Order: sequence, then C-alpha cells, then structure tokens
Amino acid sequence: MERRSFSSIGQEIRKRGLLWLPFVLLVILVLFFEILPALFILFNSFKSDAGFTMSNYVTALTKKYYISSLKNSIIVSAVSAVIGLFIGTLAALCLKSLNKESAEKNVTIINMTTNFAGVPLAFGYIILLGTSGLFTIFLKQNFGIDIYAAGFNLFSWTGITLVYIYFQVPLAIMLMYPAVDEIKDDTKEAAYVLGASRRKFWYKIGLPVLVPSLVGSFSILFANALGAYATAYALVNANHNLLSITIAGLVSGDITMNPSLASALAVLMGIVLILSMVINGRITKRKY
Repeated sequence: MERRSFSSIGQEIRKRGLLWLPFVLLVILVLFFEILPALFILFNSFKSDAGFTMSNYVTALTKKYYISSLKNSIIVSAVSAVIGLFIGTLAALCLKSLNKESAEKNVTIINMTTNFAGVPLAFGYIILLGTSGLFTIFLKQNFGIDIYAAGFNLFSWTGITLVYIYFQVPLAIMLMYPAVDEIKDDTKEAAYVLGASRRKFWYKIGLPVLVPSLVGSFSILFANALGAYATAYALVNANHNLLSITIAGLVSGDITMNPSLASALAVLMGIVLILSMVINGRITKRKY
C-alpha cells in the first residue's frame, strides 16, 4: 500500500471540502478530555449524603486540615515558581550570550530534562541527598559536613521546595529563552551609543520586553507546581499536607475516601489558578 504524506492528505481534505473535519475532531477531543471531566468534577463537588448542597465547600474552607493543605501548596508553588523563574531567566540570558548553534543545542538538552520529574526525580534526589545519599556521605566523610545535623532534611518542606525548583528551572528556561532572544544585540549597542548605562537599558528597554513573559511564565510554573503529585508523594508520602496529596487520598484512600470533597478541593485549586492568571494579567496591563 502506497504511503501518503501529510501534505497529500491535506490537499485531499481541501479538495473534498472537508476542512471542517480537523476542527470537529479538535472540538470532540476538548469536549471529552477537558470540558466534560471539568463539569463532572464541578457537579460532583456539590454532592453529599444530604443531596445537592454546599457542604463539601464548607468543610474544605472551615476545616483546619484542608485550609492548611491549600495554604501549604500555594506557598511551595509560589516559592518554587519565583526561584525557578529567577534561575531560569538568568540561564536564558547566559544562553543568549552563546552563538546561535551552541544555544540551540543547549536548549535541546534542557528540553529533554523537562521530562525528568515525578517518581524518578524524587528517587534521584533520595539517592543523592537522602540520609544515606551519595552527596550526604561524600560531604560527611571528606569534609566533615553533616548536612542533616546542620538542619537540612530532604524529607521536609525544604526538600519538597528544592525538588520542585529543580523541575521548574528547565521549564522556566524554555519559556524565557524566546523572550530573551527578542532583545537584539543591535538594540543594546544603540542604547549604549546614545549614552544609556547598563542599568538604564534594562530598566527602560529590557525589562518592559521581558515582563509579559515573566508574568505569564510565573503563572505556568505556579500551576505546574500546584498540581504536582507524584514527586511530592514519592518524597514525603502523606506525611506533609499538600493539596494534591490530600485530593488523591480522598479519591483512593481506604479510610478517608470522599470523592465529592476531593472534587470540591479540586475546584478550589482551579479557582486559585484562575485568580493567579487574572491577577498576573492585570499587573502586566497596568504596568506595561
């Protein structure tokens, strides 16, 4: 059977007047994999033993345990997003200083590392920085430094944040490099010739160019961390109160199983993400 290229298939679709077909397929995919699951979660969040009520939301917003899980997740997500974005932006600026070929090769490698997350990432950190990790033992035996005696603990909020920062940085680089690349060398040189200092250039020209990307990237990184589950669960199990772990426990737990309450918490998570996007959008419009 003769193989047909994508271009020939596209030509056939146009010839037969079937340009609407890809759009319909896209609508079906979005409907069944995005909209319907979201509507089901929203509907399920109002279900309770008493019928269709707001009791799940009352529980989620009044019980200290669930409030704490939401607060902890927001703090860890925001901190890891800010630090990851800062490091990622600096790395993107460093890539900009390389020649085009070298920069693109590095971007390709960085893009590969964005897929290293979840359980493998957590186990990798345990092997390196766990209580019997390679770096932990190396530092203790060769330099007399006991990082756990000094206060570090991988299986704590510090460890969770550190691991989150790791998987945020490559994504931040991928998001910020195109924006940094828009700052042309000719523009810099022209500004310096006209008497602008390095600080003035970044304040007047560089920063306004980067801010929309910084704000948008923060939203993506924040959402990326807020919804992360596998990495945190593999690292600390249910010993630390994070929203994603709490939701998973309510869905699949043997004792605390309550899918309706989990749906309410998931809706609240979605509201937090939407609010962060709205606030970031307004900040961008107001300042620039």
